[in-house]
Amino acid sequence: MKLNEYKQLSDEKQYNILWDKGVLVDACIEGKVKKLLYAIDNFFVELWCDLLTNNVSWKLSFKQGRLLEKYLNRYPLEFIYNIEKE
Repeated sequence: MKLNEYKQLSDEKQYNILWDKGVLVDACIEGKVKKLLYAIDNFFVELWCDLLTNNVSWKLSFKQGRLLEKYLNRYPLEFIYNIEKE
């Protein structure tokens, strides 16, 4: 599935695909928000969840850029290089 196809779906269908095909890549906590990064095919979906209720307050899908870089910056360059070689 391509990112444009995913974005054209209803929220309900997007969540169904996320739960069925999404792979949790990383998670972090910032204040009262838990941020979860999922990979689906060739793009990513970031969910923001309230820590107290676990309800999703924000969902964003993207391929690259600053949103992805904030996760990549958490890992040593050697780790990323070794994953790309496999």
